Amino acid sequence: MRIIVIIGILLFASCKNEKEKTEILNQESNDFEMYDKLVRSGMLHYKDNEYELALFNFHDAFKIIPNELTNHYFYAAASALHLGQDDKAEQLLINAIEKTNASESYFLRFEEFNNFRNKELFKKIENEYDMHKKVFFDNLENPEIYYEIEDLITKDQEVRTGDYSTEEMQKVDSLNITRLIEINKEYGWQEKQWLLLWHHRRIHRDDNYIWNYFRPYINEKIEKGELRKDFWARFDDEKSMFSEKGTQIYGTYWYNYEQFPIENIDIVDSLRNNVGLPPLAYLKKVYGIVPPKEYDKELPVTLYIKK
Repeated sequence: MRIIVIIGILLFASCKNEKEKTEILNQESNDFEMYDKLVRSGMLHYKDNEYELALFNFHDAFKIIPNELTNHYFYAAASALHLGQDDKAEQLLINAIEKTNASESYFLRFEEFNNFRNKELFKKIENEYDMHKKVFFDNLENPEIYYEIEDLITKDQEVRTGDYSTEEMQKVDSLNITRLIEINKEYGWQEKQWLLLWHHRRIHRDDNYIWNYFRPYINEKIEKGELRKDFWARFDDEKSMFSEKGTQIYGTYWYNYEQFPIENIDIVDSLRNNVGLPPLAYLKKVYGIVPPKEYDKELPVTLYIKK
């Protein structure tokens, strides 16, 4: 009888935790928001050395979006390594390469792996890296467009770092944007194209042919949950900093708080939350980013999701 009661209590606690997790996730409406809640919780648990909880969070996130960010797969793999689950860590590393095109140089320098690099799985992954990369490219829906976007980005960077005149740079930018619009009309949004648009950031609210196309296009995708709500946050901070008040709205330039202070520090977390960004206290906890001295908010415990 006593054993049955104990089992009942454990089952109740398990169901309660699952119900609480579901309620937290259901407060949001799209895959990006649910994914972000889970990986942020995973990062917090990781920083607290709660590797099992971190791994559960990452695993649940990958079930929602399996091909989002290399960084998240690497932290999930590091969690598994801390737990002695080498087979799971190896599979997570393979997934990082095959699903997100993880850079080999990033794999080799990711600090959380340093205490485990003597394990055989690291040598195996390194030896088979090209094979796993091939899986990523073989699974591309439109590989020719993927490569073309990379080519546009290469041209974009070349005219900014090489010995080119302003006129030559503007010509390349114009050709790139014209082609990018054509690609978006035929193939839809391309993940890497953000950089091409970023170089037109201070005019993103103005009346011009670039943003008259992309602004409503991007806003529609945000409304549909196909792009994150925070897409414009850094654009708006940039415009506010350099073209308007000399201040930040959302605090996305965390290394420039002194030169470009946050305009409304008392409500910055609320503004960030409205566009899907975590509070500044999260950045401090996870990345060691020191907030402005006027900021005195504590990390909300609601950011943690238990298994």
